[in-house]
Amino acid sequence: MTALRLRLAIADAIAVLLLLCQTTVAVEPTAIGSRLELFIDDALIERMDGDIELMLHRPTPREVSVINDAPWEGGTSGYHTVFRDGERYRMYYRGHAMSFDASGLRETHREVTCYAESDDGIHWAKPQLDLVDFDGSMANNIIWQGPESHNFTPFIDANPTCPADQRYKALGGVTGGLTVLVSSDGLHWRKLADQPVITEGAFDSQNVGFWDAARGRYAAYFRFFTQAGLREISVAYSEDLRTWTPPEPLTYTHSAGGQQMYTNQVIPYDRAPHVLFGFPTRYVARPLTAHVQTIDPLDVRLRLISAVERGGTDLTDGLFMSSRDGLSFRRWDEAFLRPGPQGEGRWMYGDNYQSWGLVETAASIPGGPPEISFYSSEQSWRNNYRLRRHTVRLDGFVSVQAGFSGGEIVTKPLTFTGNRLFVNYATSAAGSLRVELQSEAGVPFPGFTLADCPELYGDSVEQAVAWQSGADVSSLTGRHVRIRFVLSDADLYSYRFR
Repeated sequence: MTALRLRLAIADAIAVLLLLCQTTVAVEPTAIGSRLELFIDDALIERMDGDIELMLHRPTPREVSVINDAPWEGGTSGYHTVFRDGERYRMYYRGHAMSFDASGLRETHREVTCYAESDDGIHWAKPQLDLVDFDGSMANNIIWQGPESHNFTPFIDANPTCPADQRYKALGGVTGGLTVLVSSDGLHWRKLADQPVITEGAFDSQNVGFWDAARGRYAAYFRFFTQAGLREISVAYSEDLRTWTPPEPLTYTHSAGGQQMYTNQVIPYDRAPHVLFGFPTRYVARPLTAHVQTIDPLDVRLRLISAVERGGTDLTDGLFMSSRDGLSFRRWDEAFLRPGPQGEGRWMYGDNYQSWGLVETAASIPGGPPEISFYSSEQSWRNNYRLRRHTVRLDGFVSVQAGFSGGEIVTKPLTFTGNRLFVNYATSAAGSLRVELQSEAGVPFPGFTLADCPELYGDSVEQAVAWQSGADVSSLTGRHVRIRFVLSDADLYSYRFR
């Protein structure tokens, strides 16, 4: 008997003894139906044993998608929004530029809202729209000008009662609050009302709003300052986009205090809309030291320090967080998006701002499954300010990861619908995954024990689990079930019954 099997046998014996010695406390099972469940937190995990932990994964950088080098764009462009609209991918962002030297910062031109589009989310074009005059010419990709352009953030309104001529909505920050804008085509916009609809908060960051289908309401996430002067995130809700609840500050678990959030990028995850993801930009104040004055790009950094010190010393990177209620988030303090090698020049305040929006794009390798793409800023304060695409495997933000010596997790009681169980997982050549279905009391169902489950190994975003008797689990539909996953040198990202 291997060490792993011996340890599992001992764990099984201990579990049985505990069940015999303790009075079982009834736990209301979670009804997951056939929805996708991700291992982004421990909400559905009863216990974890052995060499196993929740692991944050980092994205893979890909090609540069857009360079903001037009006369109406520039080195302080930003706040990109990306979403898929049928067969088209849409991108919205601020065009802006500033010059700087020892005499200070100076705005080169006014802020405008720009538009780009793509057929695949990989290759982008800036269409000539002829909508807004810039320096005497309409030949540009500008769709809006005015104070809202500082952080104009659109979304497709999925509310089933949404009027057709208001299918596209946007939040724009103005002096004194957030304004709602509407459009029938995503290009021609008008204000829903002249007055701001949310007035309590700080609105000079990217403010995001969306129809939260899982909860039947609109949600808006935006910045505020704590009494200690820290940058934080709050949320407000609405049924009609006109009347909003008082803002509530987000709370965080598994996170140290004192983190400063510049943006929030909160959005429902399309594959599991009951879960909200957030990709906040973390602002890190750094002192003026000799070391910071050695980090590329030196010429830009030193000129920026002479103009406004914190612009040349402070830094930004990207975080990941998730929530099941929209208010309490499991936030990872370890960076999801690091600045990367110094020579690539992403160690400037303003770099590594993650776009708002996740989109599925084609596989990076022939025959592979689709991937999740998002975009982040680099080359801030420079003439070649740009946006780079990054990818993550489907559901691949966090996994349950087991080392070679192995470990296991057991879920809390749940009920499901469907007749097969699918997992998104990856192992080494020597690794494995096995699955057991148990009663609420932790007793394996006959035919679905660990011994009945042949080892799974490989790398698949949708692998059917089978036992000696087959893959059909319909006999357990509606019953209170615990799932026991036993892993060795493997990652388990998500599962679903269907």
